[in-house]
Amino acid sequence: MMQFVESPYKNDDVIIIRKLKKDGSVDSEIIQRITDILHKNGLVILPIDSQYEIVGIANALVENKLKNIIKSRTKKFVRLIASFKMLESLATVTKFQYDFLHRIWPGEVTAIVPRKEDMSQEIALRFPKAKFVQEIIESIGQPLFATNILRVTKGSNKHSDIIRVFRKKVDAIVIIEELCKRHPKPTLISLINGKLKILRTGKISSEEIQSYYYLGSCDEEV
Repeated sequence: MMQFVESPYKNDDVIIIRKLKKDGSVDSEIIQRITDILHKNGLVILPIDSQYEIVGIANALVENKLKNIIKSRTKKFVRLIASFKMLESLATVTKFQYDFLHRIWPGEVTAIVPRKEDMSQEIALRFPKAKFVQEIIESIGQPLFATNILRVTKGSNKHSDIIRVFRKKVDAIVIIEELCKRHPKPTLISLINGKLKILRTGKISSEEIQSYYYLGSCDEEV
């Protein structure tokens, strides 16, 4: 069972961090604690660029656990990556699309792209900008599934509600106190069939996404 203790939280199942370091990192002991849990196919709640999400290694066992928590058997989960090498291992994109993704990532944008092993299928990827999240993914050495907590908390992102709702559902909860305000969801785009479609406007505006995309078009014409 999880324990809620006053900070600093380093080896407890509820880890409360007052604020990130200036470079966006956290103590190495916390990274190690989280990666140990994830390596065992555990689930952890993390703030992913200010949106609290449930994460776990991208495999069938973890996928089933996540579906049980959110009570959906059809939900498809975003994969979090921490390098463009991971992108190349998961998806097939053109050079133009690759360069475009370089302009928007790391950032608060989820991109739906063709799956590498079967281009007729889609895969949703996001490259978070938070350094400590990148460090966790790099330490794991493979992508993480992620899903937003709001479906389960009925729209609440209060830290007390997160702990109350999830303390018996996941293996650890990481709360960063400075990330307590309601935050827009990541912008959702599709690059299927070689076209840009903005499916949901979030933290990054449609205009900004389009400017990065068509900047590449201008470069190709020169």
